[in-house]
Amino acid sequence: MALEIVRDIVDHDLQTGDRLPHEPEMLAQYRVSRSSLREALRLLETQGLIAIRPGAGAGTVVGEAAPSNLGRTLTLYLHMSDGTYDDLLKAWMLTEPLLAGLAAANPDREWVREVMEPFLATHDGGPQRDIPSGLAFHDAVAELSDNRTLALTLRAIGFIVSDHVLMMKDRDGLETFIVDDHCGLAQAIIDGDSALAQRLMAEHVRHVVDDFRAFWPRRVGQRVTWR
Repeated sequence: MALEIVRDIVDHDLQTGDRLPHEPEMLAQYRVSRSSLREALRLLETQGLIAIRPGAGAGTVVGEAAPSNLGRTLTLYLHMSDGTYDDLLKAWMLTEPLLAGLAAANPDREWVREVMEPFLATHDGGPQRDIPSGLAFHDAVAELSDNRTLALTLRAIGFIVSDHVLMMKDRDGLETFIVDDHCGLAQAIIDGDSALAQRLMAEHVRHVVDDFRAFWPRRVGQRVTWR
């Protein structure tokens, strides 16, 4: 049942926020019981693929196949399989450079410059130092990798790292070393230097991980928490 709803969303090219039919229409369309329909909708809502809005303007709308939703599901599997934050950080250190290399190799150079330019030191006003901008940098690199499968799965790992690990440290803004790393990476990606982009990203995530391990060493060996 849930698969049929997802197929219809894809086949009709529905976008985030688009409305799905009301319950009576869906019952007639799919020829199922109310309980079966509601169970399927709850499953999709749990995955973030739809949103059910109560009250005025009530209805079901299309959600988003977001890395954050995949990441939350992945934490459940990591928790059940005894995955630790040390495992998670090592996976991030191995995979994030891959995305940087692919971003630098992206053939659409105009798009690459447009996406990376805000993170350069020469950008008007300089690079942003707020936390959302730091997270946006890694999202931008994944987007430029131009591989939806890798971008979605590896950004899910990055989401868990940021949500469970990096955001646990109280900070008013990005540390200078993080901003400097992003600037150097942005330039390497704009220059199309895949080898340099991979090396700089490997050094960058190592900087971040070492900084966190020094700040909260006991957290690293703990089991990933499902939340």
